[in-house]
Amino acid sequence: MTMKKMLIVDDDWLISNSLMSMDEWNERNIDVIGTAENGNEALYWMENEKLDIILTDIRMPHMDGIELTKHIYEHSPRIDVIIMSGYEEFSYAHNALKYNAKGYILKPIDTKELFGVIDKIQKELETTHEVSSSMDDDKSATYHERLVLSAKSYINANYMNPITLKDVSKRVHLTEHYFGQIFKSTTSESFIHFLTRVRIEKAGQLLKNPCLKYYEISQQVGYTDPKYFTKMFQKIYGLTPKEYRKQFFNL
Repeated sequence: MTMKKMLIVDDDWLISNSLMSMDEWNERNIDVIGTAENGNEALYWMENEKLDIILTDIRMPHMDGIELTKHIYEHSPRIDVIIMSGYEEFSYAHNALKYNAKGYILKPIDTKELFGVIDKIQKELETTHEVSSSMDDDKSATYHERLVLSAKSYINANYMNPITLKDVSKRVHLTEHYFGQIFKSTTSESFIHFLTRVRIEKAGQLLKNPCLKYYEISQQVGYTDPKYFTKMFQKIYGLTPKEYRKQFFNL
């Protein structure tokens, strides 16, 4: 049986970690490759890994489980989605099933019910995905690459908030120094440089909106000091935000 890749999406880390650590996944040849806190993070994982199953909470900040399920239904229908929720309103279940969710599990999670849905999906996957070309058969990421991918997905979803190497190291359960080394050796770029680049590239997009003031853009990409923001922007683009905006509108 081919190993299937699964992502767990929940803004409650206790639930994510406890689900991720269950032995039943290995018994079913399911590789839980990581966790995400919201739909935005999940989209980043989808761009970088070939996922088979996503187990997602329904109520999360930034992008909830219904929005994520709708996006998968429209753009990546080969991924099977299972919805988890602490809310029993029928409208939630109805929306989830409308976008082809394979199951709707209420919290607290009944593992027997969860694995019943998983086993059903497994049978379907074995039938429909039996034939796959060797080229399509995954560039399977190493353990270190997945840790870095987890960090990158978190940064891309939270760049507007204060983020430190220490924060992200805690998320992947490693020391700050060790994870910093892994990040640098895997990406050929330091953690802080990647974080700065993400923020400044987002700022570059925002500068194309003439209604936004420079200090507003600075705040929206995680810099409370506009002067420091200008310094970092110039370091990445070789132009000040003002020069960059002027050049864009002249073009």
